[in-house]
Amino acid sequence: MKKYFKKTSHILILTNTLKTGGAEKQSILLYNALSHYYSTKLIVYYGDQKDKRMIDLLDNKSDNVIFLKGNHFNKLLFLYRFFKSNPNSICISYLATTNFINGIVGKLSGIKIRIGGIRSSRYGFLKFYLQRHLYNHWLSGSVFNNYLAFNTLTSKGFNNKKGRVIYNSILVPEYNYFTNPNNSITILSVGRFVEAKDYFTALQAIKILIRKGKSIKYIIVGQGHLEKELRFFINKNQLNTTVELVINPPNVEKFYSESDIYLSTSIFEGMSNSIMEAMSYGLPVVATDVGDNKILIHDKETGFLVKPKEVIEIAERLELLINNSDLRKKMSNNGYQFIKSNFSIEKFRDNYINLFEELLNENR
Repeated sequence: MKKYFKKTSHILILTNTLKTGGAEKQSILLYNALSHYYSTKLIVYYGDQKDKRMIDLLDNKSDNVIFLKGNHFNKLLFLYRFFKSNPNSICISYLATTNFINGIVGKLSGIKIRIGGIRSSRYGFLKFYLQRHLYNHWLSGSVFNNYLAFNTLTSKGFNNKKGRVIYNSILVPEYNYFTNPNNSITILSVGRFVEAKDYFTALQAIKILIRKGKSIKYIIVGQGHLEKELRFFINKNQLNTTVELVINPPNVEKFYSESDIYLSTSIFEGMSNSIMEAMSYGLPVVATDVGDNKILIHDKETGFLVKPKEVIEIAERLELLINNSDLRKKMSNNGYQFIKSNFSIEKFRDNYINLFEELLNENR
């Protein structure tokens, strides 16, 4: 495999930004994993959009990370010339904007292997047809990070022979079961403040637990356009002393490591990075049975799966965990071991290398 890769001048990873986000983090993890073995460059299209916590994840901050500047014309011209000078490269992208650049600019400039990324099964009308056209006609292949998206989109005209499912990777810390020094239990949610996360259902479940006299703290970490509505709901329902919104902190890991239970009330998911991260920190999980959550959460073993918007059921499962420290510890260990065995950086890297080899063989 390594001998064959000597014919490849570079592996190029295109990302929209280095702002905090799932696709952005995966692009960094892939860059880190591959750069130890191959000549790899990470290209950030919106080069001025970056968060320090994402920059700090980079193993190699040298000239191999390229932050593009200027208007779209100048950036596309730079990429065309750069691709033209590296035609034997493998180019990887994750989202619609960079899929477009990878597929069209990459193909026109002679890049032989162009791998796109699909992270959702739901697109608006125009975005759906653009993604399908790029996928079927301009990209050599595409990686889905969840089976829901693969099965849904291949049933709607995406060529199933051009798609592969490669799950996201995660940095797994050393296992250290957290014992809260206080009697209060901390429940955590992490994600964008958007409709799909359905935090209002989560808050209603928390309200039930408070009425039952449970000593809890609920922390929601994220950012997004629903922040104002969430704060209004919290104030209106007198949840201020129990619920805290934390906006885009520099160290999310601190919240995982100091919480007792993870809660996800999404009405739509692909493969949830935040649930994977929670399990890697040994948090038992209560999550809705959407997307690929059932692959991560084995009901009653690593957490509980519940139906979306079922406030009472969610509150009941949380109460079971609040009342039973032995159950929390059992699910904590089971979840941690599952993540460590199935979503390591090494497995992530090897899955991509196997895909490179397949596509290179097809182009020989």
